[in-house]
Amino acid sequence: MNKLLLLILLCFGLNASVVAAELRVGDDLPAITLKNQHDNLITVAADVQTLLFVVEKPAGELLSGYLKKHPDDFLISKKAYFMADISGMPSMVIQMFALPTMRKRPWSALLGYSASELAFMPHQKDHVTLVKLKAGKVDEILFINNEAALAANF
Repeated sequence: MNKLLLLILLCFGLNASVVAAELRVGDDLPAITLKNQHDNLITVAADVQTLLFVVEKPAGELLSGYLKKHPDDFLISKKAYFMADISGMPSMVIQMFALPTMRKRPWSALLGYSASELAFMPHQKDHVTLVKLKAGKVDEILFINNEAALAANF
């Protein structure tokens, strides 16, 4: 059955990453390499403990507001990565507004320019996805929409 599905996808010009399964508790973390807001390729380290993922603006504002209240190296000290799916933004908005704003921030934001790059990340609308990892495996997945819950779990 899986071979048939793959064959159908290939016939329609789709690649397998489009149907990537979302991370679940117990899964191994896949290798992640994305460009940040400064156009540098960043690879998520093997000893990562937390992934923070946003798609919509309210979640991004929540996470950014929280991070602004902490030292510049807060994410590094927590072995955490900020990841954002910006594939839904028009390219003009990305270039004229989003990237210049993100470049002013002291932390690195790994950016998904196409939806397939971060399709493996679980997501709920207007929530920050917080993925806790232990020894390269997903230990817990939380969907957070307020600063108190973010502070309590990160």
